[in-house]
Amino acid sequence: MAVVVLAVLLVVALIVAVVALVRYRGAVALATSQRDRAEAAEAAVVEAEGRAKEATARATELQEQAAKADAARDEAVAALAEAVAERDRLQLSMDDTSGELARLDDQLAEMRTDLANAKEAAREAEQAAVTAVAQAHTTEAQLSEARAEVEQLRGQLESLRARPVPADAERPEAAPLLIEGLWALERARIGRTWRQSVALDPSDPGPFTDDADPVRTAVEVGAAAVREEVGSVFVVDWQVEGRLSAGDGLLVVRSAEELLVSGSRVVEDGVLVVARDGDEVVLALRGPGGEPVDAEGLEVRVAVGA
Repeated sequence: MAVVVLAVLLVVALIVAVVALVRYRGAVALATSQRDRAEAAEAAVVEAEGRAKEATARATELQEQAAKADAARDEAVAALAEAVAERDRLQLSMDDTSGELARLDDQLAEMRTDLANAKEAAREAEQAAVTAVAQAHTTEAQLSEARAEVEQLRGQLESLRARPVPADAERPEAAPLLIEGLWALERARIGRTWRQSVALDPSDPGPFTDDADPVRTAVEVGAAAVREEVGSVFVVDWQVEGRLSAGDGLLVVRSAEELLVSGSRVVEDGVLVVARDGDEVVLALRGPGGEPVDAEGLEVRVAVGA
C-alpha cells in the first residue's frame, strides 16, 4: 500500500515536474519572445528617433527654405514694384518722346515750309537781281545821258562865267536849262537812293510818278533813307499847296536832306513839317506827336518864288 502511494506520489511529482518544465520552457519562450519584441521595439524606437531627427532636420531645412522663399518673394515683390515704377517712368518718357517727336515733326514741317519759301525767295531774288542788272544797265545809260547833259550844262556855265559880271540890278536869273538839268540830276540821285536803301524790289519803276509832286516824293524818299541807314523814323507832314518850281524844289529837297541827317542826332523819332510861309518854305523837325523840340538847328527857311 505504501508502495502504491509512493508510486502515485512519484507519478504526481513527475507530472508536476513535467508540467513545471513545460511551463518553464513556455515562460522561457515567452521571455525570449518578449525580449525579441522588446529589442524589436527598441530598434523601432531608435529608428523612429532617427526618423524624427531626420524629420526635424528636414523641417528645419524646410523652414530655412521657407524663410529664403519669403525673402526671395519679398525681393521679387520689391523688384516687381521697381519694374512697375520703371514701366510707368518709361511710359511717361515714351509719352514725352511722342510729344517731342510730334513737336519735331511740326518744326520739320515748318523748316520745310521755310526752306521752300527761302528757295522761292532766292528764285525771286535771282530774278530781281537779273532785273536789277538790266535796270542798272538802263540806269548806266541814263547816267551817261545825264553826264552828257552835265557836260553840256558845264559848258554853258563856263560860257556864262566868261561873260562880264553885270551889276546886281542887271544880273539875270540862272538859266532855266541849267536849273532843269540840276533838278534832273537830283531826281536821278533820289531814284538811285530809293533803289539802294528804300525799295523792296530795286527793279520797280521808281519813286516818281506822273500824278505825284516830285519835290514831296523826293523829301519822303530822303526821310525813308534816313530811317533805313540811321534808324530814326521821321514822318513827312507836307503842308505846301501846289507844286514848287524846279529851282525851288531843288533847294527844298537838299535843305530837307541836310536837316534830316543833322536832326537825326537830336531827334530819334519825329515829324518833318514842310509848310509855306509867304515867300519861304519852312522845314521843321518836331517830336513824334508834332510837338516842338527844345533844340537849335531844327528849323530851316528856304526862300522860294511866288
